Amino acid sequence: MLTRGASTFGRTNGLRRSVRLSSGSVGLGGALLILALLLAGCGGSGPARPAVCRLKAQQAIARDLGISTSTVAYAGSVASNGMPQCAFTARAAGHRVLVTVNVDDGPQAYFRLLRTVEESVQIFGTPPPGFNPPQGLSGLGPFASWFPNRHLLMATNDVDLLTVTVTWPGAGRNTEVGVARAAVVPYLWHPHGHVNTTDYP
Repeated sequence: MLTRGASTFGRTNGLRRSVRLSSGSVGLGGALLILALLLAGCGGSGPARPAVCRLKAQQAIARDLGISTSTVAYAGSVASNGMPQCAFTARAAGHRVLVTVNVDDGPQAYFRLLRTVEESVQIFGTPPPGFNPPQGLSGLGPFASWFPNRHLLMATNDVDLLTVTVTWPGAGRNTEVGVARAAVVPYLWHPHGHVNTTDYP
């Protein structure tokens, strides 16, 4: 029978669970069944997925790269801006592909995105060699842009400022944009409805 006290096999939801075996209370088969249930309840399939590492993003990256979802690794962390981010890594076309998604929930996401775009095109004098201004991307919400010189995409879901950085040696612009777009779309969904631009100052 299950009791409080006695020999403890594990805990579930903070409650101690134990099995007291005594003659006449539980037969051998019953005891083994209870033990199996306790062990199953105490076990797990490894560490939980970080909230920032969305499964749909992992799947979208895999589809874009033409590989299995299971071959796309992920790791959550806190970025230098103090915000959560997820690093998705895989191999494609003989190279290591790193797609990092940073989710910044600071205030005025639209304003900061537009300001970043404007500052990136403010070149005084002759543009430096190899300079490429940010390029607007359709279908990802207002002001969504690709920054060629920084290999990153920025967009917003009305609450978060989303930055997707791609590190893929030898990949062209369209290839980088493709995997960045695939990664950011799952983060554009907003639980309170569609993207709303009326709050932009």
